[in-house]
Amino acid sequence: MVRDVVRILASRVSWKKTTSLQTKVENPKEPQCILFIENSIGLSGSTISLCNLVAHLNRELYIPYVVFSRNEQQEYFLNYFDPSVSTTVIQCRESLKFSRLSQRILSFIDNRFPLLKRSFFSLLSLFDVLFVIFPYTFRLYAFAREKNITLVHHNNGFDIAAIILAAVLGIPLIAYQRGNEWDSFLVRRLSKLVCSYIANSEVTKENLLSIGIPDDKIAVIYPPVDFTKFDYCIDSSAQRKEFNIRDDEPCFGIVGTLLEWKGHRVFLRAAKTVIHSVPGARAFIIGSVPDGNDTYRQELINLARDLGIADRVVFTGFRSDIPGLVQAMNVIVHTSITPEPFGRVIIEAMAMKKPVIASLAGGPIEIIRDQYNGFLVPVGDAEQLAGRIIQLLQDRALAERIGYNAYHNAKERFSIPSHMQMVQDIYTRVQRGT
Repeated sequence: MVRDVVRILASRVSWKKTTSLQTKVENPKEPQCILFIENSIGLSGSTISLCNLVAHLNRELYIPYVVFSRNEQQEYFLNYFDPSVSTTVIQCRESLKFSRLSQRILSFIDNRFPLLKRSFFSLLSLFDVLFVIFPYTFRLYAFAREKNITLVHHNNGFDIAAIILAAVLGIPLIAYQRGNEWDSFLVRRLSKLVCSYIANSEVTKENLLSIGIPDDKIAVIYPPVDFTKFDYCIDSSAQRKEFNIRDDEPCFGIVGTLLEWKGHRVFLRAAKTVIHSVPGARAFIIGSVPDGNDTYRQELINLARDLGIADRVVFTGFRSDIPGLVQAMNVIVHTSITPEPFGRVIIEAMAMKKPVIASLAGGPIEIIRDQYNGFLVPVGDAEQLAGRIIQLLQDRALAERIGYNAYHNAKERFSIPSHMQMVQDIYTRVQRGT
């Protein structure tokens, strides 16, 4: 059945693409309507990158329409970027494969009838298509038809709903890939229906190549940073007052969604050594859980208590004033224990002349040149991480030199104008069918 669906979609795309592209670019002076789909788990780096892209899009060439998956994403965009853009929130139900009942059945089958596990998983996938993907796609279709969309930009990589939507509308689909993709028959076949991929790093591009995407369909375009928001001259007195941070009090922090693979436990173990070595040092964990489940955050609070540093660790929760908090830090730390596809917080800190210490894996390797514009430490190595934090907190000249180099490197590589030009060039190429 899956093979039949793939064949139907492929034939529809090939037929509709030739007819629609010929008509939609007949008048190149008429702005093209682009549907941006942000379907991530919360207010994360992908959302911020999309907000920057949409807010700075050339309105003489493109009219943006944005579908968010969460209310807080829409609120963030309208409050801090461009309230004039037409936006809506369309949520996709959670996959049936991850429901509690399905997980219990899968566990039971795995223990009693392991040979049936694959068949049951396939059955759940079929139900997902019928009861999760199709309803979500229909709502996207209704919005896109109303707005006369001529191009779909999916902001979170490969997505079956976006592929079906573009195929039914007969318009091009661009996928901004922000991490590794599953290697399966379905992914390998359907991924070829995407007109063009934007990879957020060379690491992500290598993953796309590994599942059979041709090199000429992939462009590596790093996410941008807004230097007007992440300005090294901004005032952080409000944040310092809120958290009682003295001018002479050394602070270091980790910024990002509270997910286990982000390595907060490594950060806390390193923080213990730093706090015991640097008088008055304080550690900040900036961010919140993405799904309302507070279990992981509570585990981190308990770990800080067990390490004896609870009184020197601040859990800020969700914050909309990230630039101000970053400004209040002396050092920013990135500790992902699973290779980060990119690492947006790294370039945001660099834009503010902050020295950054990051995990030696994934995207950070492409951003940081060790000991020049930041430091790289082995993944999960709390001891080396602590050593670098202590070094930067105690050697102000070194911290300033690293921060200076970081700023100029970020300015050269991650500015919004260059990002916009590269993305819009892809839009033009895809819509011309070249």
